Amino acid sequence: MKKRKAFFMVCMLLAAFGITALIAALAEKKETSDDMVCVTSFYPVYLLAESVAEGAAGVRVENLTENHVGCIHDYTLTTQDMRLLSDATLFLINGGEMELFMEQAAKAYKSLRIVDTSEGFPFLEGVEHNHAHEDESDVHGAEGRDELHDHEEEEHTDENGHDHAEEDHEGHTHALNAHLWMDIDGYLLQLSKAEEAFVAADPAQEKIYRQNAERCRNELIALKEEYESAKEALAGKETVVFHEGFVYLLNMLGIETVHCLAMDSDTQIASGEAAEILEECKLHGITTLFAEAEYAETVTETFAKEINGKVVVLDPVTGGTGLTADATAADKATVSDAANAPKSGIALYCEIMRKNLEIVKQAYGLR
Repeated sequence: MKKRKAFFMVCMLLAAFGITALIAALAEKKETSDDMVCVTSFYPVYLLAESVAEGAAGVRVENLTENHVGCIHDYTLTTQDMRLLSDATLFLINGGEMELFMEQAAKAYKSLRIVDTSEGFPFLEGVEHNHAHEDESDVHGAEGRDELHDHEEEEHTDENGHDHAEEDHEGHTHALNAHLWMDIDGYLLQLSKAEEAFVAADPAQEKIYRQNAERCRNELIALKEEYESAKEALAGKETVVFHEGFVYLLNMLGIETVHCLAMDSDTQIASGEAAEILEECKLHGITTLFAEAEYAETVTETFAKEINGKVVVLDPVTGGTGLTADATAADKATVSDAANAPKSGIALYCEIMRKNLEIVKQAYGLR
């Protein structure tokens, strides 16, 4: 009898604990659901939003494409993404035709406040991002080049004055170079757009947003001055790059990009374009090429060896490490420590961009 009673008491206690835990979980869920949720489209925008919202009560910043390292030209919304957007008050996007999935999101959530953080930015011309069918051998042909100086593609102009290349039948075209975060002035513009978006959505905490944005602005201005101080020694040099974002970064230093080939996981380099790039390198005396870490080996094998040149790896600030294939264990440890350090979004951005600056300077023999 005593055993039965003891067993009954244990069951009652367990039930009580279970109910208490359930109530606590429901309360926590309700508290979370009461937060103002700001969703960002991808990593560079997330770094901005995280910094502007720092310390604001009841504000949660979530990155929609957190598991997608790199640019998001061809990202497809998942069911989980749609659920996240359904909870959001604010959706900050990069713009510049980067988020092709926006039409789907805008139709599904008509009340969602979507803010284009690039509005008003004077974009450079971009590169086509075509994706071949399985039986095709060339993805980027001559018609897919970034011709900054002699653009011969058919264009039309929209009501905002932007030029857009016509879409072909085998893929889609990104006529704008949307990587404005690699231009510090572009990132300053995006910062201001994020600041105003938070103030409009949550005016009660305007002071916090303004103070955070001003701190970020000062950090970015200091970073810009460092780039400007290196420009005199680097201006006039020419190069070929294999990431659109590097065009903006090198422009800040006065380095001219004579050719840009946008590399991604689907890129197959057409023999004609490879020959043209090599010809341009020889014509301009280019021996320094810029790529991101993932494609450094391909660029080395295809181009650098042919011109007796070198591939310099830069970080496009999209979530990768920017390490070269031959990085030392110490280099890897340093990057790992930096990635794990509790830095604010803007501090991390500035750290990566300063590292990029030092890499460019070293590539051209500057100290």
